[in-house]
Amino acid sequence: MTLFKQQVMFFVVAFLSVFIFFLVQDDLSRLLSQSAAQQKLRLFKYGFSILLNYALISGLYLLLRKTWVTILLSQFLVFSLSFINIQKENFLSASLVPSDFFLVKETLTAAPLPLKIATFTAIALFLGFFIWLYRKEKSEQKRLILVNAILSVSIISFFITANFKNNFSGYCGTAQQSQLCKYTGYLPNTRGDWVGDHLTIKSLGFSTFFFSKSVDNLNNKIFQTEVIPQTRIDTLLTPPPLDNPTVAPQQETLPNVIFVMSESHWDATKLDRSIPKNITPTINKNQVSQMLSPSFGGGTANVEFEALTSLNIYLNHNELMYVSKIKRPIYSLAEYFNELGYDSTAMHNNGQYFYNRSAVYQHLGFQRFISIENMVSAADRRKYINQAGWANDDLLYESINQQLKQTDQPQFIYAISVENHPMYNDDRFGKDGFKITKPGVSDPTKRQLNTYLMGMQRADEKLKQLIATVEQLDRPTLIVFFGDHLPNLQNVYDEYGFFASAQEKAEKKDPKFFSTPLAVWSNFPIDRQQLKGEYIPAHFLASKVLTAAHLPLSPYYQLIQQINNCYTAVHQTEQPRTPQCQSTTTQQQMFKAYQDLNMDVMNGKNWTYQHLKAVHAAS
Repeated sequence: MTLFKQQVMFFVVAFLSVFIFFLVQDDLSRLLSQSAAQQKLRLFKYGFSILLNYALISGLYLLLRKTWVTILLSQFLVFSLSFINIQKENFLSASLVPSDFFLVKETLTAAPLPLKIATFTAIALFLGFFIWLYRKEKSEQKRLILVNAILSVSIISFFITANFKNNFSGYCGTAQQSQLCKYTGYLPNTRGDWVGDHLTIKSLGFSTFFFSKSVDNLNNKIFQTEVIPQTRIDTLLTPPPLDNPTVAPQQETLPNVIFVMSESHWDATKLDRSIPKNITPTINKNQVSQMLSPSFGGGTANVEFEALTSLNIYLNHNELMYVSKIKRPIYSLAEYFNELGYDSTAMHNNGQYFYNRSAVYQHLGFQRFISIENMVSAADRRKYINQAGWANDDLLYESINQQLKQTDQPQFIYAISVENHPMYNDDRFGKDGFKITKPGVSDPTKRQLNTYLMGMQRADEKLKQLIATVEQLDRPTLIVFFGDHLPNLQNVYDEYGFFASAQEKAEKKDPKFFSTPLAVWSNFPIDRQQLKGEYIPAHFLASKVLTAAHLPLSPYYQLIQQINNCYTAVHQTEQPRTPQCQSTTTQQQMFKAYQDLNMDVMNGKNWTYQHLKAVHAAS
């Protein structure tokens, strides 16, 4: 076979592989209905996927040295793994990842007998045909090996480098005009893709996703893993005697605890004096502080991660932890409440796959996850979808109300809204709800801001309704409401002069760019002083709330409290010490303790989880 003919065949097979996967997994009509920018993004991703598939086929040829055998084996592997991924998503609501291959024994044990028979029969038939074809086809010229080696190694090395360098983010931060930097956003990188594994697979194809995931895992193992000794974790999680043992006396009747994380909720009056002041009277009345988010303009799952685990995004390289790291049980606020005898529920009026939430919430210990699939039937779903394509929060709050009626146990509910999600170039809540009076503001900007302000107002109304519902309950109940991050308002910030300079816009060193309203309501006495201050970072929110509600602290939250007693925040903008942590030695010890805790849980052996489960079992 000639070199040209072989390479054309490899490329055509790579193209067809991606194209067929796209037809099966995606919706062509949906792609065509997207904006030109979205179509461009998707098409470039397909292009890079074809190129990587071609390089993988060419690389496999180096082992087999036979063209037809290479094509057969490569496509068998691609379509087999894609099929397995589809089945795993159907049954477990989680995508196939490299670490799953360490669970082959467990999978075979759990699989029903007919499936085992069908699987082994298919493998046997393939192997028979593969061996026949391998013997029949002649080995090819050595020069084909050389060319394939150069092509495959060069292309695969480029993609590996892109993953290790986070798609050349460091380079492109200083070389914005280079040709390479125009396309870095299209490169496959599972660490940098915010939508979660399920949707990433749909845009990249399974083989490209799996390759990128494997490289990311390798990157973590080489550069981001340190095994923290079990003795170190045991020491950290063995709390010293409390200075004040009355800090957190246990409630006679355990209260319901409801967290409402409101999509992109922020106090937009900070934009300008012309913005109407009392848009959110309920939130204003109950606001105790600001919540310091780890994200700006997006990244909801990272805010969740900090609020639910008390771990830290800044210390974890600003990765999207829901996608890259949470593949095993993690001690969390839900796990803590379970230990106290609570019923724990996560709910979100969006798809269960987004941000891998369906799998992640299981690892975090939630007893159930109520997603939009559970809130309304597929046939009726369009009735609740607004112009921007997001579900109305009516679904979410109705689910909260229904869940509160389900059991006599105390309940922990973690609810995430979505209706006020960017972008705001629409009239999802109606037109001209607010008159924008600032001179020089363009009409598109007025429309964006009006939509956002009406969303703020809607969030306040929903909170007011929830409070009215909770007031009817016999059980004491605590509601914690906060925005996940500032909204992505695009030109609104520029036209209102929100950023003092281009440098400030790029660097965002001021906590004001990460501060959202934190409101707390309860129908029983709480220590609101615990929640006062300039801001409370998401990673310290749980321990603050538990202490304010007079709930006991597990050894984990006692450690978090100790760290918080020394640092008001560990954040990309600053790490300010508290007045009681003036000793440099104490400061260093607390910071090191927090670093070790994060490293153990996210990259190490997770002795933390094992220690805490053992403590609970013994109590």
